[in-house]
Amino acid sequence: MIVIGRGSVQQEECDVMGHMNVRHYVARVTDALAWLLLEAGHPGGFAVLDQHIRFLREMAPGTPFTILGGVVEQRDDRLLAFCEIRNTATEAPAATFATWIAPGAPVVVPEALRVALPAHAAPRGLSFAAPRPLPDRAAARAMGLTEGYRGAVRAHECDAAGVMRPDGVIARVWDGVPNLRNRGTGLGVKEDGVGSAALEYRLVHLAPLRAGQLLTVTSGLRALAEKTTTWTHLLHDGETGAPVAAAEAVGVAFDLAARRAIAIPETRRAALEAMLVEGLGL
Repeated sequence: MIVIGRGSVQQEECDVMGHMNVRHYVARVTDALAWLLLEAGHPGGFAVLDQHIRFLREMAPGTPFTILGGVVEQRDDRLLAFCEIRNTATEAPAATFATWIAPGAPVVVPEALRVALPAHAAPRGLSFAAPRPLPDRAAARAMGLTEGYRGAVRAHECDAAGVMRPDGVIARVWDGVPNLRNRGTGLGVKEDGVGSAALEYRLVHLAPLRAGQLLTVTSGLRALAEKTTTWTHLLHDGETGAPVAAAEAVGVAFDLAARRAIAIPETRRAALEAMLVEGLGL
């Protein structure tokens, strides 16, 4: 793999859990993918189509990191790129990204950029197979999914072509999650000292999103274990109700003081069990 990104975690990139938020992992990797394509002789733009993420270790404010990457596979006009974010100080991997991208022009990938997907980056709790047809907003609500977010695409979240960047999409999912996870508990994010941390994500981009476009996110709980929850999130166009993006996430209950995974507290479990929806998945 080659170096395609470097930096350090900034305070403003961290959320109420005290570690780097998922949207900023995605933003940093989107920048790194542009460097990877430049190394492949394609300095132009690209579209993210489908992305699988594994979060392996926390990154706190001030953590230095290096992003390494390469190309795993090429199918017609699509590339499967691999990126790994490593803590520069320890060299331990913090997160891995397998991303299908469309460069928008033919790319001849040099042999030096070819890599294999490592075992620690392989899908674990989520599928990375081609997604199935997704329901529109009315059908999603009829299935029992709950609206967690309602808003609009902001101009500063869009790239030079006027299309919402991938980090804006995952930000909408995260923005709505507290409306779901704590429903019926009487708790916010931190009142009982228990938060959450993402272990694995999948993001599917179905249509470009542009400034001013209205959006909703409807979500349902697909699976509930002792420590983890698996959610399905569907993003719909506010005007037409058509699906424009989707995500699935495996998260763990997280002790904010001890910084470790714990069993889901019973005060939350009962409310979560009532939110389970059969038949969910991408």
